[in-house]
Formats: sequence, structure tokens, C-alpha cells
Amino acid sequence: MFLKLQPLRYFLLVADTGSYHAAADQAARSQPAISLAIRDLEEQLGQSLFERGRHAELTPFAREHLPQIRALVDHHARVSRMLLDSAERRTGRVALASIPSYAGRELPAVLAGFARSYPDVEVSVEDDTATRVQQRVLERRVDFGIAIDSGLDPDLRFEHLAEDRMGLVCRADHPLAASAQPCPWEALRAHTLITNGTFRQVSDPEARAILDAARFHVPNLVSLLAMVRGGLGVTLLPELALLDEREDLVFRPLAGDSATRDIGLISPRRETPRPVVRALMEAIRAQAAPHRS
Repeated sequence: MFLKLQPLRYFLLVADTGSYHAAADQAARSQPAISLAIRDLEEQLGQSLFERGRHAELTPFAREHLPQIRALVDHHARVSRMLLDSAERRTGRVALASIPSYAGRELPAVLAGFARSYPDVEVSVEDDTATRVQQRVLERRVDFGIAIDSGLDPDLRFEHLAEDRMGLVCRADHPLAASAQPCPWEALRAHTLITNGTFRQVSDPEARAILDAARFHVPNLVSLLAMVRGGLGVTLLPELALLDEREDLVFRPLAGDSATRDIGLISPRRETPRPVVRALMEAIRAQAAPHRS
């Protein structure tokens, strides 16, 4: 047997106001309706809640259990508000993982707008390699990811957001900076190449011998660009990764099959996202839409 909440609310109104009439006014109900609901509650409990013949005076049983009844009604109200707020995307938490190039270039504007629209939603962003972004989504450590579709697990869904060019990055005074044409792999043979995580995404067979011969590997972007600026050599990066670093650096698109990479939303294939997660994904899609058209 379960007690209905509405009679418990009416009981609290009578207890707090000391009057059936005042409780009826607050509840916007008739006084007989309030009296009937409380009588039904008393029958369910097998106990009187108000002394008979007295003016809404609580019985010892009612006084003993008044705090628990109030706590139950208040808890229901809090949970109801929480569920409605979450369903209407007003509250909640979203965790996402993204490759650094997209996190640094595209996400700041999206998150700034999202924060204005949803001020009570907490957002956590982790940047990582494309492989580890996929892994975090698979393990449900984040709600969704933003990465390339290379080697996508069958349990994940990929939705295109943007196309990013891959290219050579070198100092503005480097010999390879002189041409604006796409850079062929063969042109790299005579120069020191600094590899990074991006090189794992290269599928062009022509590039493998050149990449395997590289003497330096620097995965951290800040250190990598410092090495390039310092004259150690040249590197390969997606164009988004450069952000605003082009003042003294040159980006030359690559020639061949490895010239572009597809970036998109990665989410569990058989899972419906929570409303607040869906809201952030929609904001990211909206931001990317002009670039796709």
C-alpha cells in the first residue's frame, strides 16, 4: 500500500494554517474536498490526524510523524524540480572529449554561447588524441567526443562536422615556405622532419618511408611548435591545430590522399543522449553548419 502525495500536502496545509478553511483557500479547493481527502488518508493509516471536535489540533500520532511527512513532500518537490529542469535542459552536467585542434579553435565560441543559454549546466572538456577520444566515449567516461573517424569502433556513431586540411608547417624563412602550392611528400626528404601524433593518421603509402626515417618525435603541440620556431626542422599538422600561430609560421597543404581529414561528433551508437547532452551537441552542429554548406 502506498500513500498518495496530494492528501499529505493537504494535511500539511491544515497543520500549518490551523484551519481547514485557510488550507482550502491556499489549495484552491473546496473545504469539503480537503476534509474528504484527509479522512481518506486517516482511513488508510488507521489513525486520526486531527482531534475530533477541536479546531484542527494535531493528534499525538500526527505530531510524531509531522517531520517525516513534511520531509517526504519536500523531497518529492525537489526531485520533481530536478527532473523537470533536466528534461528542459536547465540543469545537469556534460562531459566531452575532443582532439586538441578542434577544442582550441572551434569549441570556445560554442561553449561561450552555450553557457549564456544554459547558465546552470556544468561542462567538462578533455582534450586527447583521436584514439583516446574514442576510447573515452566507449568506456562512457564522457558523453560524446569530437575526433576523426579513422578506425571507428562499430559501437560508435560518427557525424561529420568539418573537413580539416593536413599540411606542412615550417618557419616563414624555411626553403619550403617559398611556394604556396600543395607540398609533395618527396619535397620533405631533404629536410629534418619532426613527427607528432598527427603522423599516425597518414595513410599515404608514399609517405611511410619518409616518416619512418624521422629522427625527432615531439607529441606536445606547444613544444613541437617551439622546435619548429627554433629551426630544428619542419612538421605536419592539421590546419585547425595552428590556431593563431601563423605570425612566424607557414602552413602548406599536403598533396595526395592524406591532404584532408574528416572531423565529427562521436557518440554511442545504441544510446539516446540525455537532454542536456543533446543540447550541447545541437549547439556544436549549429556552429559547424556554415562551414559545411
